[in-house]
Amino acid sequence: MKKAEYSKTGDISKMNTDKWRLQLHLMPPDGWLNDPNGLCQFHGEYHVFFQYSPGEPEGGMKHWGHYISPDLLHWEYAGTALSPEESFESRGVYSGSALVRDGKMYLYYTGNVKLKGDYNYITNGRQSNTVLVESNDGRTFGRKECLMTNADYPSDLTCHVRDPKVVSGADIGINDGCDYMVLGARTREDVGEILLYRSGDLRRWEFVHSISSDEKFGYMWECPDVFMVDGQKILSISPQGIESDGINYQNLYQSGYYKVQGDFAGEYDLWGFKEWDRGFDFYAPQTFADEKGRRLLIGWIGMPDVPEHENPTVEYGWQNALTVPREICLKNGHITQYPAEELKVLRAEEQVLETGEISEEMSCYDAEVKVNQSEEFEIVISDSIYLFYEKDKKIFTLEFDQAADIGRGRRSRSVHLDKCETVRMLMDTSCMEIFLNGGEEVFTSRFYTENGKSSFKINNPGAKVHYWKLNTLEIK
Repeated sequence: MKKAEYSKTGDISKMNTDKWRLQLHLMPPDGWLNDPNGLCQFHGEYHVFFQYSPGEPEGGMKHWGHYISPDLLHWEYAGTALSPEESFESRGVYSGSALVRDGKMYLYYTGNVKLKGDYNYITNGRQSNTVLVESNDGRTFGRKECLMTNADYPSDLTCHVRDPKVVSGADIGINDGCDYMVLGARTREDVGEILLYRSGDLRRWEFVHSISSDEKFGYMWECPDVFMVDGQKILSISPQGIESDGINYQNLYQSGYYKVQGDFAGEYDLWGFKEWDRGFDFYAPQTFADEKGRRLLIGWIGMPDVPEHENPTVEYGWQNALTVPREICLKNGHITQYPAEELKVLRAEEQVLETGEISEEMSCYDAEVKVNQSEEFEIVISDSIYLFYEKDKKIFTLEFDQAADIGRGRRSRSVHLDKCETVRMLMDTSCMEIFLNGGEEVFTSRFYTENGKSSFKINNPGAKVHYWKLNTLEIK
């Protein structure tokens, strides 16, 4: 079995002086990070793999980086777990997932190949191979097996088939003793859909059918995930090619979920697509169940192909990060996502902020606000970022003051909200995760203050505001 290699090629001394290096979020050791991959808990340890381009902060050849933790608080960077070495992955180890079974970790991913020549790389010139590699210890990885090529996918598809997620059938309400794989796909008619496969041995996969919406919803469905929360079946996708609709679908690419009625492998109905996160920087989430029985979600704090949104950390040799682990629950008919309980361990002494007072400047803090709903409500961060709720319109908004340029091209995002009762802010040096009403809605965004610190004040007479400076994650 091959030992994972440690890759850390950037200018470490320069990165260590970067005021925007994050303290609560997993980042690339250097270079570029995108999709979370292979999320699981294995032999009691949490494993977070991620798309990684070592030494290339603006992206490049994709590998899998690897973090390991016993408790979601103390993290070890375990090196570059998977690199493109075989002919069936010559242009990158693309996204995938982990299945833990009988003391083994099974990693499934897309091996990307781009042929040299005059191709459009949509209908020709690209190979999307589904690959398996096993591990007995979560740190060393065996021989790679190419399980499926484009010839094994339906004939009406383009070359764009990727991002396998493998789950036990029992975990999605199918009690036939089989495992199931979903793959994101783009048809030759430019319609996004999901391919569903079934297997009895984790290697030979039989096509079941395609899963799609009644009306076209984008040209490509990336990063599929299927799971259940308190009996509710969920299909999570990251669709590309969705037109903006008022305050909805404002990002270039979206990430969200359908509630599913019926049977994934039989008759089904998709209803109520809802965005996972309404901020500027969120894409390609993946979930997993841990040994406590929780459904945890981690997403990419980033967005591809948006040059107007700058991340000045590129100057320091790195770019992008992952969200904190969020627990997914079903509450009063709403799917909610909220920071994993372990993160409260990082809180220092509790402090209280009165309405109109300005907090001290801090690198990292956690604030909980209980809103007085009879009054207008606004949070102002470093005199340049505004969170406010308009009761008459029932709209919550995150807005950047363009003159201050803290948002580096980011402007405004909003969501319809019947009422705003609570706000929780997880603030890192250059990243915010805002949770409304216990995670009914979430906004994730990068921001860049001059010194990597921020302060805040609440304009809402009668609001109850508690906040904590946060100790940092331990990452070695």
